[in-house]
Amino acid sequence: MKYLPPSIEHLASRLFNLERRSGNDRSDSIVLTRRRIYILPTYYGVLFSMLLMLLLVGSTNYNNSLGFVLTFLLASVGLVSIIHTYRNLLHLKIGTGKASAVFCGSVATFYLQLEKPDSASRYNICIRFKGEPPVITNISDDAIAEIKLTRPTTRRGWQPLEQITIDSVFPLGLFRAWSHFTLPKSCLVYPQPAEQSLPPASKGSGTGKNNTPNGGDDFIGFRSYQPGDSPRHVNWKAAAHSNDLLTKRFGDNESSELWLDWDSRPDLDIEARLSQLCRWVIDAEQSGSQYGLRVPGTTIPLGQGSGHQHRCLEILALFELA
Repeated sequence: MKYLPPSIEHLASRLFNLERRSGNDRSDSIVLTRRRIYILPTYYGVLFSMLLMLLLVGSTNYNNSLGFVLTFLLASVGLVSIIHTYRNLLHLKIGTGKASAVFCGSVATFYLQLEKPDSASRYNICIRFKGEPPVITNISDDAIAEIKLTRPTTRRGWQPLEQITIDSVFPLGLFRAWSHFTLPKSCLVYPQPAEQSLPPASKGSGTGKNNTPNGGDDFIGFRSYQPGDSPRHVNWKAAAHSNDLLTKRFGDNESSELWLDWDSRPDLDIEARLSQLCRWVIDAEQSGSQYGLRVPGTTIPLGQGSGHQHRCLEILALFELA
């Protein structure tokens, strides 16, 4: 579907102050009221208008009654399509869903929920980030539709949900109704794990028997693959016969408690050190060890489990060195 050039929409925004009226509030959900929805003809709508003008001029010149009938019939269809295009977005409620944490370099996934207040079906609703292809959905019998939007991640920390555009050209594609909105939703981005687990440059002081999860060479079994696992530990032979990826687990009976210390690798810069600590956290969780984390200003006591791992990775993701 061809839309009007972005410069025309930008000019309309300046003339009618659409950005102010669109209301970029910080509530968890928004409702597309009349003040939030705007409508302009598409490229085909402009051609349709020019066709109507030619038909009107030709019917007038030749005093053709059937030409007048056809002209006004098509014009009526165009006017009715404006109402249907506008009502296709009117009163839609848009809320946010879950946004699971990811590692830097992966794709952040945001979930949106679209709810209609009445029994009227909504068709060909497009939702997109700026410059991205749209995600198209219909809301028919179900009152709520779930939309998944993805964005690549390039840095650790909180990645906010950017401005989103919702639009529709239903039913004839002659007019486009749209609205811009921003919702207060963010995705936590962990540091990118280092490819290899480096040993500490020097032994640091700690209460555990070891400072880093070197892992040992004793094979103790398999577990399901998790993002950030080393490709060297993936059971590729089993993956050739199954769609499930398994990761080999190695353990060392002499290192059941581990302290992951910021000062263990003073030769690395900040981001490289965070990536290495991230790798150590993942390896320690995989080995089933009790591990703790020490970074400047924060100490997480020994623990284990997915909740403990998330807490350690969150500290690394939000770390700021004073």
